[in-house]
Amino acid sequence: MKIKEITIYGFGKWVDQTFSFSNSNLITLLGDNESGKTTLHQFILYMLFGMTKKKCDFYRPKTSSKLGGRMIIDHPCEGTIWIERLDAAQVQYFADNGEERDEAWFRELLGNMSAEAFQSIYSFSSQDLAFFQNMKEPDINELLLSIGLTGSAAVYKVEKKLQSELQKQFKPSGTKPVINEKLSGIRAMDKQLGESKKLEKSYKEQIEKIDTLEKKHQLKKEQIAQKNEQLEKEQLMEKILPVRKEIHRISGELQELADVRNFPLDNQEQIKTLHTDINNINRELESHQATLETYTKKKQDLETASLQNEEKEQLNHLLNQKAEITLMRERQRTLEQDYSFKTREIAEMIQEKQIHITTEELEQQELPFYLEKEWGALRKEQENIQDKLTGSIQKKEQLLQEESGIEKEQKNLNQELLAEAHIKELNQRINTYKQRNHQDGSQQKNMYQMLGRMIQEKKKQARMIVIIGTVIALTGALTGFAVDIPWLYLISLAIIAGVYYFRRTQLQDIKQLKQQEGQQTDHSGQEIDVTESEYQEAMEILKEQEELQRRLHSLEDRLQYTRNQLETNEAVRFDLAEQQNRLEENIVDQQNRFPFLQAVDVLYWQDIYHLLQKLIQLTNDKQSFKKELDRVTERIDGFSDQVKHWFKGNRLANQTNLEEMMLALEEIQQQEQQHQHELQQLTQFIKDVLNKQMILKQKRNRYVEERDALLKASGTESEESYFEKQTRKERYNKLYERQEELRERLQILIPEEWQQELTDAPLEAENYYKNKKELELALTDSEEELEQLKSRIAEQRLRIEQLESEEDISLQMHQLAMEKEELEDLVRNWAVQKTALRMLEAAKNQFKDKYLALVIETAQIYFKEITANQYDTIYAPAAEKTFQVENSKKKQRFYVEELSQGTKDQLYISLRFAINEVMAKSSGLPFFMDDAFVHFDMNRTERMQKVLERLAEEQQVILFTCRRELAEAANGDIIHLSV
Repeated sequence: MKIKEITIYGFGKWVDQTFSFSNSNLITLLGDNESGKTTLHQFILYMLFGMTKKKCDFYRPKTSSKLGGRMIIDHPCEGTIWIERLDAAQVQYFADNGEERDEAWFRELLGNMSAEAFQSIYSFSSQDLAFFQNMKEPDINELLLSIGLTGSAAVYKVEKKLQSELQKQFKPSGTKPVINEKLSGIRAMDKQLGESKKLEKSYKEQIEKIDTLEKKHQLKKEQIAQKNEQLEKEQLMEKILPVRKEIHRISGELQELADVRNFPLDNQEQIKTLHTDINNINRELESHQATLETYTKKKQDLETASLQNEEKEQLNHLLNQKAEITLMRERQRTLEQDYSFKTREIAEMIQEKQIHITTEELEQQELPFYLEKEWGALRKEQENIQDKLTGSIQKKEQLLQEESGIEKEQKNLNQELLAEAHIKELNQRINTYKQRNHQDGSQQKNMYQMLGRMIQEKKKQARMIVIIGTVIALTGALTGFAVDIPWLYLISLAIIAGVYYFRRTQLQDIKQLKQQEGQQTDHSGQEIDVTESEYQEAMEILKEQEELQRRLHSLEDRLQYTRNQLETNEAVRFDLAEQQNRLEENIVDQQNRFPFLQAVDVLYWQDIYHLLQKLIQLTNDKQSFKKELDRVTERIDGFSDQVKHWFKGNRLANQTNLEEMMLALEEIQQQEQQHQHELQQLTQFIKDVLNKQMILKQKRNRYVEERDALLKASGTESEESYFEKQTRKERYNKLYERQEELRERLQILIPEEWQQELTDAPLEAENYYKNKKELELALTDSEEELEQLKSRIAEQRLRIEQLESEEDISLQMHQLAMEKEELEDLVRNWAVQKTALRMLEAAKNQFKDKYLALVIETAQIYFKEITANQYDTIYAPAAEKTFQVENSKKKQRFYVEELSQGTKDQLYISLRFAINEVMAKSSGLPFFMDDAFVHFDMNRTERMQKVLERLAEEQQVILFTCRRELAEAANGDIIHLSV
């Protein structure tokens, strides 16, 4: 599970902040002290597990009322998950498909883990290390065991707390524990039950004293009420101070705008409208005048152009044929392009593929439908033969190397073998030693049994090899017969030869073993003085010689098998050579039929077939384009002659081509039509423009008279002066409304009896803060004094009640009974805690048996890497022994108490990493570290960085640190946090 992004609405110092984590598994959050690293760590825990209301209030931002945020998580099974929390109670979970889920679903994804369990396993900080460093030596082993079991010191703390509570409550001897003291008190009360209590003060003095205390109590209450009222005023003054400052600023701006206080704004919209309308009319009049001049000049120019009726009819007749000729021209260009493209494509394809064939040969070439399959079969046969030849050559080289290696190894082993006379002498020494020690009978029997077993095993092995070899040879022969592969027969013969050779070798070994069995009897009668050391040496030499003999036999078997494989390989190569000759005959036959194939490898004949098919199709297309092009060209030439005749009759210059002549004819026709149409339009346009000019001038005069009347009524002489005063008046109105709004807010916030006093107070914020702090301190002192007076009054009343009571003895008996009940409760509580301690010890043992071995094994890997291979083994506590570490090279073990403080820290960190890795295999949750290595030097930091990189390969690791060198050394992404 990975955290992809967090958005903080408000949490501690963070407000409206977003952090995006990359795809890297190692994320470093770098920032100085007080930059918010720990707050960001707590925010992630808050998003995952929530917080109590009291803790949420602690992290509520000072500058914002919002508390909460959003987190995006990438889960391996559920995909993308969105979490949104607000305050302590509001939370929403959304799955990858957008569906909202409940909290039980998300808790199940976290493995139903609590925040405390998550912090103990997947979170680690410098505070944990500092707690470990400050512990006493005897408690370190128990803490390390607790860390190894659960990942935290929680078990250790609970166990120590229970032991401490039990010691406080009861000890077999002593008086300090609570139960011991209670027993002593009951005994004392039992003795004093019959005694009467002597009073030290009179009843009248007690009454006067309580009256004095009650008067002081009432006076102190009145003082506290006054201070509370004054504190409330100071707090209210501090609250309304920004509003009063804004009112003061607005009053100054209103004073500067006092000259426009009575300026009227009733006619502002009407004046703006008139100003806009007059400007629009002036622009329209200017536009109409320019248009009128243009129309008049254009009408005069158009009246000078015209054509005769006969010329118009001929022109229309020619233009009516334009559509047909245009299509013909387009078709002509298309055909020419297609013809040229086909010709060029054929030539380029022949040149690119380097096919030795001409265009004329292409037009006459025919390709049978079966030719493609024939060429494809030749290609596959060629590829198959080449692959088999390559594999056969490689296999031959491999077998020759293997044969050379076996022969070399045989030579070395033969040099190590002893002479036969030397071996007989060694056997004689062994037999003599056995007879001298009266053990000849039993040891000879054992030797006979051992040799007998070896003979039986050799026979069994020989039978098994013969059976397997025979089955494989028969299978190969039958397969070769079924699929007609001759070289399979050769392989079968080679296997039979190998089986025969192996059988003969096994029989020789059995014969040698039987000879050794007979030698045992031959040498039994000889007597030579042999020491025990000589006997042991002879036995070892004979065992080595037997091993050498066994290895030589094995090498001989391998050598024979390798030579058989070489013979089989040669047979396969001979068969492939014959197939190659037959293939070359077929290739020459095809090249004679199709000469252009002579320069092309058979592997590309299929491609040539497809290319020839395409070239023949392109040649047929080119011939069809040529026929149609000739027909279209003839029709276009006839029409071109008619157009040239018209141009000559109208004394117009002939154009260079038909398209230009057609365009010229169209332009002449369009000009004539346009001239007539424009003359009619221009006459009507001139009349319309004159009418519009007259109407606009009348309308403008009315607007000017109305504007001048409005300006005079407002007391201004021009539009510029009016608009300037209007802007200032609008600013004045906005400020005045804001001032009234703020005053209403003050009236709502301030009680009526305080309004005059608080409104006229000075605007210095420092005085309010100082007065408020002084009042808070004084109020705290007064409340403490009030509580003390209450306590003294209660004590005094109790004394008076005791004086007024007449049942002193019964009261003492009642107190004695109450003390006994309290003793019973204490004993019951002690028994519960004692039982809890025993259950905790049982749970520790069960958890230790289940997980401790795996945790210790994982911790060893981290401890070895962190200590630079100085210690490579960790031994968990067993019986009465504590934690131990070992250096295997030096064969040295050390108890935890004997280690330096730095090595203890490294052992503690290794256990934390180990429990995280063991638990992360099932949950995959991220791992957090908050300045855990702040006191490490550069060497330790580099080793820890390698450990973090390896840890990040399996889960997401988020490191909070203030050390820049640690962040830069990491191979992950860095997020900088500013103060």
